[in-house]
Amino acid sequence: MKTNRTRTHGTKGEKRMKMRTTRTESSNPRRSRLSGAVMALSLIATVFLAGCDSLLEVDLPGAVEEEDLQGVEMAEILARGVQGDFECMFRNYVWITGLWADEFYSASVLRSHNTFGARDRGVEQFGNATCASTDPPPLWQALQTARFQAEDVIRRIQGFDQTPQNADFLMGQSHAYAGYATQLLGEAFCEVTFDEGPAQSRADAFQRAEENFTQAISLLQGASGADAARAQELTAMAYVGRARARLHLGDDAGVLSDAGQVDPDFVFYSTHSGSDTRRWNRVVDRNNDTGNISVHPKFRELEVGGVPDPRVPVVWDGGATGPDGITDMWVQEKYGSTSTDLPMATGREALLMIAEVQGGQEAVDIINQLRATHDLPEYQGGGEAEIMEQVYEERQRELFLQGTHMGDKLRFDRDWESGSNQKGEPFGSDECLRIPEAERLNNPNLT
Repeated sequence: MKTNRTRTHGTKGEKRMKMRTTRTESSNPRRSRLSGAVMALSLIATVFLAGCDSLLEVDLPGAVEEEDLQGVEMAEILARGVQGDFECMFRNYVWITGLWADEFYSASVLRSHNTFGARDRGVEQFGNATCASTDPPPLWQALQTARFQAEDVIRRIQGFDQTPQNADFLMGQSHAYAGYATQLLGEAFCEVTFDEGPAQSRADAFQRAEENFTQAISLLQGASGADAARAQELTAMAYVGRARARLHLGDDAGVLSDAGQVDPDFVFYSTHSGSDTRRWNRVVDRNNDTGNISVHPKFRELEVGGVPDPRVPVVWDGGATGPDGITDMWVQEKYGSTSTDLPMATGREALLMIAEVQGGQEAVDIINQLRATHDLPEYQGGGEAEIMEQVYEERQRELFLQGTHMGDKLRFDRDWESGSNQKGEPFGSDECLRIPEAERLNNPNLT
């Protein structure tokens, strides 16, 4: 029997039928326009990785002028802002694309969540939401902000009259984040555009991402001193990213070369904190805390040969429903709190890319190598098509809620849900997302 237990009402109609801690988000538009770099400058004694729209889009009298962002001493703060902008975006990308591509159901009364959950064309109205937003869910502008800020910081460092001592490291780091932001645009959207340019294909986005990763790998090679360890992590992250770009582009040799550079135990995280809403792990916030999304039935109670699969830790929330009063609540347990970091590039993903390219017995061996770390039964293999189907299934489980699922569905040409969802709302026919209306209205090169 389901229980109708009263949950906390959020500020925008967010509620669940069971008590949770209420959290509110700032709706201050001035704050939402501060970039990570500017906030780091104003709190220079604090490591504060926040980010938003434009480095120069600040109108606080006496705060930061454009020329203040030109000095060598600003280089590290600007680069820190790049990381903040990316992480502010990535925490949202995971749950929003998961909602679109059936890792989650919408359990919300919020129209924006239901529109994404039904893959309705109405999502084109939500393109101008910044990364601080949850209603509407931020995707296009948050992705473009992260990409633009990274590329802008590279240009600024290149234009300094005096070159920072660690300029190559800072630009390499920025190229790495620019590569991932660009790649995620390509994985989510049917076509893309950059800086008011013309529409370009998903392949164009992957090629641009590949170029960013190549620059990152090259620039990070000479890092020394305090930057050396971080440069190694960023280099491995860039190898995973470039392998993924090349996988989408069909460059099998490039995939094998890059993925082979990465240690199987490597993990690069998007860092998060419960101390500020802009840095929350939004998967936990949307699913576990507010109940606005529920884990999709495809990812509930998964097993391998009769053994529960620990890679997809999902539990039933005791018969409670979401704010809509309809959707049963199933919650993930991969991330424990809003402070939990999100893996964004891993050696396990690199191995699965090798498996996807190689197929056959090598793919079987990789699947079993990964399963062994979880004490799961071995995969016995089969025909080539069956093995490739299993590679796809292993990717879904190994990379659950890591922001890869939507790109995988499009690359593997999987079927998308049709008919009506659990609320009786019809699914739209779109698979990838279209360029939002706000971009089309304001970009003179789009028709």
